[in-house]
Amino acid sequence: MESAAIIRECSDVRNMGVDTAYGRSGVWLDSPLIDMIHGEGYTRHQFPGMCRAFDNYDIDIVKQPMLIYPSLHYQNGGIEINERCESNIPGLFIAGEASGGVHGRNRLMGNSVLDYNVFGRRVGKQASEYAKSVKLGKLSLEHVTAYAGEMTDQGIDSDLISPVILPSYTPEDVRLHQLARLGNIPARHSILRSRIGCGCGNGKEGK
Repeated sequence: MESAAIIRECSDVRNMGVDTAYGRSGVWLDSPLIDMIHGEGYTRHQFPGMCRAFDNYDIDIVKQPMLIYPSLHYQNGGIEINERCESNIPGLFIAGEASGGVHGRNRLMGNSVLDYNVFGRRVGKQASEYAKSVKLGKLSLEHVTAYAGEMTDQGIDSDLISPVILPSYTPEDVRLHQLARLGNIPARHSILRSRIGCGCGNGKEGK
């Protein structure tokens, strides 16, 4: 509910967010109130990592409010599985965040650990049993060829050579810098821009 409220306030409809130098908006979190309620030292004891992160920029969140905006921490929903963690594709077993239907609409805090402990063990046992009787077929790249054909049929021009099922929720400027670090390529390179579909060819510039 808090995340939805923050996003709504920062949306174009409400336009009540605080603008930043990066072109995004957020809201102020009254972090000094935490120590006021729970006592001096509580914030640094309970949130040491966050305090250190802000300290690097000379921001003391014990005394100063912090500018925040929700980010995607966990993706609910994914590939449908049965009680044995089997998908409808023979030999494909799923556990954890990639599977759907385990947590419902909202995952309770801490249940991710229970998820991969319970279903990770279950999928390991089921997959090992399946491997004992499976008959291996001939290796091929027909699925990649089929994917490329579908891209062509839809008129999608991209240098991405492998199928991508799930979308990326990472902001455009962050993705550019991540790809640049991985490949040691300048962040404005056209290959990177086309790879993440950020407006290459329509005059838009990367950040």
